[in-house]
Amino acid sequence: MTFTVATIAREPWPILERFLRWHLGQGAARIILFLDDPNDPCLPRLAGEPRIDARPCTPELWAQAGVKPDARFTRRQRAVLTLAYRELREGWLLVLDADELMWLRDRPINAALDSLPDEALSLRVLSAEQLRLSDGSEAFRTPIERAAVDRVYGDKAPLLRARFGLTYHPEGKSFHRAGQQGLRMKLHWATDAEGARTPGPVWGAPEGAHLLHYAAPDYDRWRAKVDWRAGAHGFAQPVKDRLGEIAASPDPEPAYRALFDDLHTLSDREARALDVEGGLLRHGPEV
Repeated sequence: MTFTVATIAREPWPILERFLRWHLGQGAARIILFLDDPNDPCLPRLAGEPRIDARPCTPELWAQAGVKPDARFTRRQRAVLTLAYRELREGWLLVLDADELMWLRDRPINAALDSLPDEALSLRVLSAEQLRLSDGSEAFRTPIERAAVDRVYGDKAPLLRARFGLTYHPEGKSFHRAGQQGLRMKLHWATDAEGARTPGPVWGAPEGAHLLHYAAPDYDRWRAKVDWRAGAHGFAQPVKDRLGEIAASPDPEPAYRALFDDLHTLSDREARALDVEGGLLRHGPEV
């Protein structure tokens, strides 16, 4: 069973290159890469690989997608991803952001899709969020119950409880089987012509399935996206409230740094507690 990957991106080359190399290596038949900047400097690097379908987002492309070039980004995102799905004739469409990698630990993605029953029209894989341990090594955390968030994080729990222990989206991202009429892409799933989510399983840590989300690889990149994320549902309300307090303070930058550390690093005690709750993935793949 083949799969195609679709994303819209405005990212530096190292992030795009990791995304493309990873999913081609995972067996993607094609990657449809919508470049939000029609003059993206990465364009010359994308030539020569027939499985990469790079599409600069020109006014003509926005017209084809049925959305205005100055529409809110998430609306433009949904429009071009829906356009990609409507072109699909076989297999599955996997919708991702460029800072995400789909990883099924114990089997190839094609084999996993082959294992799904015919009535499964989608497959959603839950998020695993990048963070740092006290020794500076990389790890990932997966969603846990809200009561477990309190046990793991103590005073920090209010910042993380709403999203089941994650800073960003716990819902993950989805594969969508070709041939469904009237399907519209959302960010984490799709809806049919009646507005209902398409049926299918949801996989996570028990199935060895992870959407690896590299949302904040370092402070500078996190800080550059804070305002956008705060205005685009990128943070839960308690984090937004904390950001508002920081922005109004006379010396905000140290507080921004402290919040970044609270959200993206684990103390030794927190790591042990999260491991007990089944929410710590200490070793991701080689990327």
